[in-house]
Amino acid sequence: MCEMFLRGDPALFGKKSRSIRIDGHVTSVCIEVVFWELLDRISSEQDMRLSQFISQLCREGLIKTGEVNNLSSILRVCCLNYLAHKNTLPTNPPKI
Repeated sequence: MCEMFLRGDPALFGKKSRSIRIDGHVTSVCIEVVFWELLDRISSEQDMRLSQFISQLCREGLIKTGEVNNLSSILRVCCLNYLAHKNTLPTNPPKI
């Protein structure tokens, strides 16, 4: 048994809704707590408030596909892309 769920904090699997203003429009987003925590970290690393960061993601989605149909999915995939990117960075970058 992999025990990935058993080792995790059950509170992180719970869903949480937040109201966010995106380019002047208020919307409600419901995703798991673990994703909200990760989005807070990512936006902080980008020196942005969470609402600014999510607005930027929406604008990028509009540029790429012309529409944003499922914001919750976009946020989850953003978190997964972030984690995948973090795991592929060398821990000791070469010195130039």
